[in-house]
Amino acid sequence: MKTSFAFRALAVFLFVALLISGVQGSSTPTAHYGTLTGVLRDADTHEPIPGTNVVLISSSGKQLVCSAKTRPDGTFRLEKVPFGSYSIRTTVLGYQLQQPKVTFNAKQAHVVLGTLSLQPMNTPLLALSIPGR
Repeated sequence: MKTSFAFRALAVFLFVALLISGVQGSSTPTAHYGTLTGVLRDADTHEPIPGTNVVLISSSGKQLVCSAKTRPDGTFRLEKVPFGSYSIRTTVLGYQLQQPKVTFNAKQAHVVLGTLSLQPMNTPLLALSIPGR
């Protein structure tokens, strides 16, 4: 009888010790990722620019980090962006290229870009001349 009581006491003691050590050792690690949000609009008309690829490129310009498409209202959201410095590139025909820079770190994990107004290229359409007409 004394053996089973000692065994139970030891089992309870080990369980409590494991529980306490598990609570102390399970501190939530800090995330090393950020989020970027913003809106793309036409600089002249202020209309949203939907369906545009927004791409984050490493500061060296050699690596694509992540991308997203703008929604119908021109908004976009990039999640799980590793901490670091990046250039934002948009791929939309008819607009001048912009490459704003952003940095994600522990103090600035969530970057709100706000409204990025893209300037339309004002290239006149060339008249096509068809020979014989």
